[in-house]
Amino acid sequence: MMKALKAGLFGLAMGAIGAVALPTQVAEAQTTPAQPPLTCCSYCNPNYVSCMARSTGMLGNAICLSQRSSCESTCKPGC
Repeated sequence: MMKALKAGLFGLAMGAIGAVALPTQVAEAQTTPAQPPLTCCSYCNPNYVSCMARSTGMLGNAICLSQRSSCESTCKPGC
């Protein structure tokens, strides 16, 4: 029963993150011109590891994963 509860809470957290993050990204993509990436891709994974070390619980882990995905989609490769 605890696994089902944890899975349900994780699903709820992921849904909440998606409900907030995705519409914002879509709206931003439609209203602003493409901007050059500001961070090097080599920073994405170390920042993710640091975030995971500080996070507590599944919601924190989901936020770290979302931040890494965002970083990887906007980073500057090759630096």
